Amino acid sequence: LSMRIFNALLATLILFFVHPLQANLSEETVNGVYHLGQPERGQKKVFVQYGELKGQKVIATAACQNCPPAVYQYQAEPSETLKVPVFMTSGLYLIQFDADSFILVQPDKMLGNAVFSQIGHANIYSRNPATAASIARAEIEQFAIRLSHQIMNQEVGAMTHAAGTYHLASPMTHRGKAQNSYRVQFIAGSPKSISVHPCEGCNPESYEYLPHESSIIGVDVYRNSGSYYLFDIKDGVLIYTFANAGGFGKDEWGQHSQYNLLSNNQAYVRQLLADTAKQQAIDELMANYFSQTRAEFLRIAQEKQQQQTQQRELPAAGYQNTTEAQQALTAAKRWAADWQWQETLLSAYFTSNNWSTTRHPLTGIIIGKLIQGVVTMKHPDGRCRFQQVRFRQDYDGNQFYNLEMAGVGPVYDILCSKINSL
Repeated sequence: LSMRIFNALLATLILFFVHPLQANLSEETVNGVYHLGQPERGQKKVFVQYGELKGQKVIATAACQNCPPAVYQYQAEPSETLKVPVFMTSGLYLIQFDADSFILVQPDKMLGNAVFSQIGHANIYSRNPATAASIARAEIEQFAIRLSHQIMNQEVGAMTHAAGTYHLASPMTHRGKAQNSYRVQFIAGSPKSISVHPCEGCNPESYEYLPHESSIIGVDVYRNSGSYYLFDIKDGVLIYTFANAGGFGKDEWGQHSQYNLLSNNQAYVRQLLADTAKQQAIDELMANYFSQTRAEFLRIAQEKQQQQTQQRELPAAGYQNTTEAQQALTAAKRWAADWQWQETLLSAYFTSNNWSTTRHPLTGIIIGKLIQGVVTMKHPDGRCRFQQVRFRQDYDGNQFYNLEMAGVGPVYDILCSKINSL
């Protein structure tokens, strides 16, 4: 290709740029005509220019003078981590291979999110025609895959418990856009809290410290409205999860339970993503936290229930009629059989002072009468209980008949000795 055509193409591409960059890469070290290892769309050469577009470092490539350029944006963090310039557009990576060459690869994963397992498209662009001709596709793939391993298994170093940017193991969507990091602030106070700013334009989310739950599992637990939780499991590492509407500690951690990890150390996040054993260890840790807390909550609830049971008394008796009380017990047993109660009914008595009549809503004619009462029972596990109920009798115009149970209310445990004393 003639220098006239090359200069004309550069004049076209320069319209996309504000000014050349002052960095390790420069126009002098990058710009030029590159030979392709494999032709692309029938072309064996490509024009390459390095510059800045809207504040972003970019490399633009074009197959001809009038062809629209492909613009690859500089990937700052992977480049600095790997010490290799990395550019990307729409899943295509342009990575420096040597002083005169870049490889172009389309992997199945995003660099820094997982190790590449498959490379779709692969090519080499080189200002040295001998390099372009000698580098095989397998070498290009190995180079890219080696970099993906390297970035996923870098040294973690010291971990710090500090506010700042926390990277997410799995992106989360806010305002319609996937976010890879949050801004996190630890707020001292009474109670202390964590403020999470998920995105620009998003309102901060406040997580309030839970002292009781934290004391049970030995790590700080914070709760946001709607049963979202943060577990401060170690310096620079937060676990985010959702518990059902009952809240943390009401249910066990199940096979469908999920978590996300946030860390101010991106190397820690990447090591987790690359290691299923570490992921499983955190899953087991969460299961242990949920189990410990649920067991303690159940122990406290049982202890409270036992205290209430010991202090509870039977409701006071009201209307006294031995015959009707026996009829009430028979009616209650029929009800219990129909509804397949497990308990054995022991006795029935009335708590209202008298029956109250019921009338037809239109005519006002008496159609029956109602009375509140109690039935006592024994559960198969040995617990004694009583339940508030309601009884009714129908009226045929001359007499009341057909004593039946008409409804049930709360049931309570009580000491058997208090039922036996009836």
